[in-house]
Amino acid sequence: MRSVLDCSRKGESIMAKPNEGTPQKTPAYAWPCLFASLFIAVTLVWEWQWMPGVTGGTATKWFLFNNPDIQAMFGFSPAELQGEALGAWFGQNLGRTIGVVMGNSMSWVPIGAIIMAFPTTFLVQKIGPKWSSIIGVCIALVGAIITTLCLTGSWTGYQVGRFVFGLALACTIVSGPTCVSIWFPGATRGRAMAIWSTWAPIGIFTVNMWGGNVLDLCGGNIVTLNWLWIILMAVAGVVFFFVFREPRGDEVSDVSPERKKLREVLPFFKSRQLWSLIILFAIFNYMNYAFSQYLKTWLAMDVASGGMGWEAGPAGLVGGILCACGILGPIGGWIMDKLPRERKWIAPLLGIISLTVCMLLSFRANTPIFALYALFFCIGNMFLNGCCRPMVPTYVFKGGATAVAFGLSFLTCGQYLGQIPTSWAFQYGTAAGMSYSDIMMMFFVPVGAIGIVFGLLMKPSKPKGDAAGAAGAAEAAGGAKPEGK
Repeated sequence: MRSVLDCSRKGESIMAKPNEGTPQKTPAYAWPCLFASLFIAVTLVWEWQWMPGVTGGTATKWFLFNNPDIQAMFGFSPAELQGEALGAWFGQNLGRTIGVVMGNSMSWVPIGAIIMAFPTTFLVQKIGPKWSSIIGVCIALVGAIITTLCLTGSWTGYQVGRFVFGLALACTIVSGPTCVSIWFPGATRGRAMAIWSTWAPIGIFTVNMWGGNVLDLCGGNIVTLNWLWIILMAVAGVVFFFVFREPRGDEVSDVSPERKKLREVLPFFKSRQLWSLIILFAIFNYMNYAFSQYLKTWLAMDVASGGMGWEAGPAGLVGGILCACGILGPIGGWIMDKLPRERKWIAPLLGIISLTVCMLLSFRANTPIFALYALFFCIGNMFLNGCCRPMVPTYVFKGGATAVAFGLSFLTCGQYLGQIPTSWAFQYGTAAGMSYSDIMMMFFVPVGAIGIVFGLLMKPSKPKGDAAGAAGAAEAAGGAKPEGK
């Protein structure tokens, strides 16, 4: 098999055509493999987001009545607090308690995901994306079981379980799209990976929509609720085990399932465009996280404080729907599939421009402006959620499954590292007496402008004559430049 450098010496465009003999028609069995992998990811979101799904207030009250460590932490005694005294305690302390409980519960998951992102590349290289996905499910089950067993006991043990679960999340985010990439040819890979990228919007929307109802079916017992999510994750893992297989013969796409050594794929990462994509994805998550965390709060905030003054119900519904607009990603992926390879970078550029315009319009208590904000927010998510992951194999497909997994590991780190400073910006801004719209103008719009610059840097360089033709083609694919040029 020729290396990327061999291809470059002969002036072949890595990005222009897939390998000879690669099918342009999507194998029929690719779709069951896609949805089996997506099923795993969605079930993991249900366990990951169970607390926001039943609302932080409901979960925190349950912990206060059932977990001795939480009771000791906040000096809460169910036996002593009854009637009006209980209501007074909640009125004075519930908001602070929710912040601590939810913060400790949710923060350990992304920390685990960041730590496990790159080791997952080595798992894919050693045992392939299928078994890496299965290992991810097994780790998720271990983490969720630890969490569930500690719900009424050790709060430290509960947090350990959440950290372990975060390790599993990284396995899923890296291995899952790699499973998809080896099945789908370039003509349909964008929309296929965009469908997979709806895992979080689908999971978050459904658990927020029906989490309370599922808890009611479980008799209001959060332990039972978590065992239900564990069972569903196990079912998804079994389905994936029996459904997914690697492509054979003429089913193989231009992303070979061959597992090359990491040093063999490193030349593909000497690419301005690929690194611009990784930074752009981190910026997208930094900006987008502001809305998923604060939009519903702002919609329900009173007008005097700068909010829209909506009732809690409509605010939750509209905010939940908008924050799930990443489900439009397959439309962005379909549009990207229609673009020639050398112009696919335009799709994420349009996304970051739209999201930056959204920042300019956001958190302003004006209904027409809010409608425009919602429009640009949806357009930005459609392109960025739907196109960033598919761009990775577009750049590194000649490196096979190992190169794709390595690129997705960088995106995963960018995803969670990008979300961390979002809350810092809001904490600093609110402490300084700034409104939400002022915070966006100060801390987010300038970052969006930087994102637009990196979006432009994804554009392939124009080749300068025949001598530079191979270099331009290799750079367009994220590959190495020809030797001696």
